[in-house]
Amino acid sequence: MRNSTFNHLIDFTSKEKQMLDELHQQIERKKNQGPSDYTMNNILNYSKALSVRKSESIQHIKMLLN
Repeated sequence: MRNSTFNHLIDFTSKEKQMLDELHQQIERKKNQGPSDYTMNNILNYSKALSVRKSESIQHIKMLLN
């Protein structure tokens, strides 16, 4: 069994903090990128296929024209 020293603990926590900082930076970069092209195309295609019409008997009729 290996004995741990205070210096080992300091090294371990230092490396752990560095890894967490790198992970946090990666998450922040992904947040700032915005939606992917795939997501944007899906939203645009849905909006093109969606039809909302006023109705006399109910307020609106929503139809997906596919």
